[in-house]
Order: sequence, then structure tokens, then C-alpha cells
Amino acid sequence: MQQPDLDTLRRDAQHGIAAAQYNLGVWHLRQKAADADYDAAREAFQAAAEQDFAPAVSALGYLYLRAQGVEYDAGCAADLFARAADLGFAEARYRLGEMRAAGYGLTQDPTAARQAFQLAAEQGHPAAMTQLAYCLLHGLGGETDPIAATRWYGTAAQKNEPRAMCALGWRYEHGHTLESDPIQALACYLRAGTIGYYGGTVAGNRLALQLEDSQIATAQIRSQSPVPVGPPFDTGPPPGTGEPHIVSWRPRCVTFSNFLSQDECLHLISVARPFVRPSQVLMRATGERTVHPARRSSNARLVEPLRDLVVWNIEQRLARYAMLPAVNGEPITILRYGPGDEYRPHADYYNPDDEGAHVGLRQGGQRIATFLVYLNPVESGGSTDFPDAGLTVPPQPGTGLLFFNCLPDGSPDPLSVHAGTPVISGEKWLLSRWIRTGTYPLSAG
Repeated sequence: MQQPDLDTLRRDAQHGIAAAQYNLGVWHLRQKAADADYDAAREAFQAAAEQDFAPAVSALGYLYLRAQGVEYDAGCAADLFARAADLGFAEARYRLGEMRAAGYGLTQDPTAARQAFQLAAEQGHPAAMTQLAYCLLHGLGGETDPIAATRWYGTAAQKNEPRAMCALGWRYEHGHTLESDPIQALACYLRAGTIGYYGGTVAGNRLALQLEDSQIATAQIRSQSPVPVGPPFDTGPPPGTGEPHIVSWRPRCVTFSNFLSQDECLHLISVARPFVRPSQVLMRATGERTVHPARRSSNARLVEPLRDLVVWNIEQRLARYAMLPAVNGEPITILRYGPGDEYRPHADYYNPDDEGAHVGLRQGGQRIATFLVYLNPVESGGSTDFPDAGLTVPPQPGTGLLFFNCLPDGSPDPLSVHAGTPVISGEKWLLSRWIRTGTYPLSAG
């Protein structure tokens, strides 16, 4: 990207040219992390916003949403996005859709979210197109329409939206609403990976193992060009969640095949990946959280603004299958285990006899259940074992594992002690959600 002439930009900004004020604010934000000047950016955006320059109004909202140079304030962000949306700015309409979908800063409203995505999509906003396609696919905020979903994914992919490329890749791979074409599927995954979407790399590596070298070479050539989209046709809804399979009655343990789609799995991995940090454990004896050798992994919690439409929808599904209120769940946590990483045998429940247990128990009560979902194929290792019960659940992409940490009377079940066995090769990505007996406070993070 060509660097702006800063002297000219500053001069024009001082003369009150709104576009220059906005671009100066963007310049301040795009410096290296240590050099980014959020105060200067905010002042520049504010000056342009006073002239109703819609991109600057929206940019101010984003600062409040990301707590960049200001205190986090979802309500203020929503007001600014609404103002920019009234001025016709597509990005602001998309942001309002996300906030309506997940219910932060605004009342949760899938219908209003879908309408906001529709407006932004019709203005050519690729991310809004992708979320609109997701709404159409899952019937969020309106009727289900898998053919329209494929069309919107295709339009977004033409604009280089990587998640949409992966969604098309899955359709080509499985012949869902598009003619089956594994080479084109791989090309979609490769193109998404090339522009930095890690989910494309994960899916491409998996599919490449099933193809011949000549097919891979063809896919690599195709990936250099925009994704073509054939006319979609009706093949019925995509595969839904599988029937529950009871693994054990003690501990109470159930698996669900195809609990998450590939699109959802890749999206969770790609959203979380930039934010993963070394995992911590709550020391039951002291109530302190610390990095501990018993738990070797990295994780990221999907809270606002990472908690988008897809994350919200998955939260509702987790609640339905656990038959426990969604508000009782802690934020979805995405974990990454590299080679040699593991989580040694441990209990998710809090033993009331432990001195530090009160720290966990006061945040919504006991962790009555745990819901895990495997997000990617693991080359070797990485199973979930219940050593005292003699149970092993291998990692299968999209498969959900629900187990209860307590007995029906609410007392801890020692047979729920479990372990994430070492990853021998490759990596393991895992969704984890702990579910409490009461409402988990949002302030707990």
C-alpha cells in the first residue's frame, strides 16, 4: 500500500477536510503496535465525525468496541454505528448486525441482525455477505434458503472473503448445492489459506491427503484465480447434528457427531488463533490462576467483539444439547495443543473442601457439565481420556462431547476426572465450554 504524504494529509486535516482527518486517524492506528497513537486517531476521527463523515463515525465506534485508547463501551459503539448506518455506511450496518446477533450493546435480535447484514451485503460488504449466507443456511432471523446462501457465499468469495471461499470449498467437496469437484474444493481452500485465513490451510491440508499429485497441482493453478461459482441447485439442507450416542452412564458422557459444520470449525480456529495465550489453571488450594505444567496448551476466550453471530449461534446449540440455559455457560474457549502438549488428569468441578474453591464457586456456582467439540483432524494423539472410568474419546472434527462433572444429586463425580492426552504429531484445536449450575456473570470474563 502506498504511504500517504503526511505533510499534505496533516495540512488538509487542519483545513477541516473530513476525508483527510479520517485518513490521518487511520494512519495513526496502522503504525506498529508500540507507535500507534490512539488518542491522536480518536481526535482525528472525532473531527471528521463532527462533519458527519460516515467512515469516521464508524471508526469511532470501533475504537469503543475494541477499547483502543478508550474504555470499552458497547452501548456507545452501537450508537455510533447506528449513526453511521443512517448515513448509509455499509461497514457500520455490518457491525450493527453483529451486535444485534450476539446481543452486546444492543438487544439480541436475529431478525434485525439479518436485515442489517442484508443491507450491508447489498452494498457489497463481503463479511456481511458471508454472515447473511450463514443466516440463510441456518434459518437465523428468517427462513432457511441453502441456495441463496450458496449464492451469497459465492459473491463474497469473488471479493476474496476467505471464510466464504472455505464454505464454497465444502460445497464443491461434498456436492452440496454445487456440482462435486474436489479439485475446485482444494483450490478454494488454498486460496483462502494464501490470503491468511488459517482455516483454509487446515481444510486444504486435510483434503490434499486424499488427492493425487496431479490433482493438487491443478488445484494450485486454479487457486491463483478468483473462485468460479456454478449455478447452485437444491440438494436439501446440509448435514445437521447427529443423533446423541451415550458413551457412558458413569460418568454421564454423550457424543454428538457432526455437531459443528466445517465452516463453523474453521471460523472458530481462525478467529481465536491471533489471540491464543498460554493456558492457566485455578489452583484449588489457593484460588490463584497460574500457568502450570499439568496444562500445556494455549487458549483464547471468545468474548466481545470476537463473540459474533457464529459464536452466538453455537452457544445456543450447546445449551440446547446440554439442556441447560445458555446464560449458565462460561464464554466459549478455543484451545490449541501442539506436539507434546497435554492436559494431565484433572477435574473440572470445584471440590467444596478445597480452600480455593470459593473463587470458582462464586462465579455462577458449580461447573456441573463440560462440553467439548473437536475442531480439526489430529494427526496422532490428542484423545480425551477418563482414566478412572476406562473411557477414551478420539478427536473427530465437528464431534461434540458432553459430560457431567457432578452426579444427579449435585455432588462431584470423581469418575469425571479426565485428561487431554499428549498430541503426538500435528495440532489439536478444541472448543471448550464449562456450564454452571447458575448464571455465569459476564463480568467474570
